[in-house]
Amino acid sequence: MNVSAPVRGWRELLRRREALVGINRRNLELVDPHNERRHYPLADDKLLAKNVLAAAGVAVPRTVTVCERVADVPAVLATLGVLDEFVVKPARGSGGDGIVVAVGRASPGVWKLAGGGELAESDLRRHLAEIVFGAYALWGGLGDRALVEERIEPHEFLHGLWPHGLPDVRVITLGGVPFVAMVRVPTSRSGGRANLHQGGVGVAVDVATGRMTRAVLAGEQVERHPDTGRALTGAAVPCWPQIVGLARRASRAVPLGYLGVDIVLDRTGRALVLELNVRPGLEIQNVHGRGLAEFLAEVGP
Repeated sequence: MNVSAPVRGWRELLRRREALVGINRRNLELVDPHNERRHYPLADDKLLAKNVLAAAGVAVPRTVTVCERVADVPAVLATLGVLDEFVVKPARGSGGDGIVVAVGRASPGVWKLAGGGELAESDLRRHLAEIVFGAYALWGGLGDRALVEERIEPHEFLHGLWPHGLPDVRVITLGGVPFVAMVRVPTSRSGGRANLHQGGVGVAVDVATGRMTRAVLAGEQVERHPDTGRALTGAAVPCWPQIVGLARRASRAVPLGYLGVDIVLDRTGRALVLELNVRPGLEIQNVHGRGLAEFLAEVGP
C-alpha cells in the first residue's frame, strides 16, 4: 500500500494544529479507507487470525485446544485438568474481557490466577460455557469459541516490570509500516491484564530505537510502576528489531492496511503475535504525549 497520500493529509492536519486524532477521524481517515469491512474477521476472530498468521510463517502462541460448543466443555476440562498453566480467551472478545490466565495450582482442582485470586474447576466450566454462548463476543448474540493457549513466560526484562502478568507491545502500522508503539504493563489494579482501560500502564516506545520514553497510568504521567516501583523509562526494550520486524510481517500477512499488532517477548527472546486489532485505541496518543498525526506525518518520504 502506498502511504504517501495519507501522509500528505496528516501533514496538512499538522499545519492546522490538529495533531490529536479522535474516534471519528480515526474511523473515517484510517480504518475505513484502509480496511475493507469484509476482512475484519481476520483481526476480530483471534483463532482465525492465528491460523492465517501461522500459515504465513508469523510466530504465534501454541494453541492447546479450542472449545467450539457447550458439548465440548467436559473434554476441554479434561485437557486442562492435567495442566498447571494456560490462557483461556474468547475468540471474538475485545479489550481483554473474558481472558483467564492460570499461573499455577492452588490446590487440586483449583488454579492460581495472574494478578491474584483463584479459579476452581466449576468456575472454569461456567466460564467456558459463557464464552461459547457469546457473553464476551465483540458483536454479541452470535456465540463464540473459547481458545486455550499456552501461557507465555515473559522475557526477564518485561518480567521485571511486573512479575505477575504478561506485558505486551502494541505496534500500530499503516500500509505495513510500523509508525508508533507502546509497552502495556499489567498492574494489580488491572488484574494481571495489560489493557490500559482496565488499569494497565502504557509506556511510550520510540519505534526507531526501542527506548521507553514516557509512562502513563489512568491518564496521569508516572515514572515508576505502582506495584513494583520499577522505573518505566530510559531503558530500551530487548530484541526491538525482532519485535518491529514481526509487526511488519504480521501486518503484511493480512489484507488490512491499518492495524494494531500486539506482540509478546518470551523468556528466550522469541517474539510472538498475540492478536491483531483493526481499530486500535487512541490512548496511545496520551501515552506518548503526541497526536497520531505527528507520527503519521513522519512516515514515508
